[in-house]
Amino acid sequence: MTKTGTDLTLEIYEAFANNELDRWDAVIRPDVKLNSPAGRDIVGIDALKAFGAAFHSAFRPRVDLIEHFVAGDRALVTVNLHWKHDGEPFYGIAPTGESGTSVECFLLRLENGQVTHWDTADASLDLAIYLHNQGFDLPRAVTPPAIVEATQR
Repeated sequence: MTKTGTDLTLEIYEAFANNELDRWDAVIRPDVKLNSPAGRDIVGIDALKAFGAAFHSAFRPRVDLIEHFVAGDRALVTVNLHWKHDGEPFYGIAPTGESGTSVECFLLRLENGQVTHWDTADASLDLAIYLHNQGFDLPRAVTPPAIVEATQR
């Protein structure tokens, strides 16, 4: 069954919050394009689900929903991750017991009721700073395609 409107964004949130990532198969295209502070130009729902599962195993977050909406072919899900790295290693980073919060915005592009592009933007930096300090290679000088480009002054 295809979900539309806020049913789609709630499905994305609930699947992530409850670590039931197979639920995403109904609302995210298999060839979804992914960008986040943890990686750029990643393709595929399997990569997205593997990252989500690794995140849950390592940080065992509580995921609070802050905002969600759909507007035409765009959608937004904003969550606050309450995390503590006391679970499994995360992509080679051993658990340290450090904790924090991370406000994450999932900027989604939609086509025919499914997510085709998923960009994650951090609205707070606890997690990004933690990962950087642990040696995680974070993207730099990121320039996504603009809907409107400002003119030079």
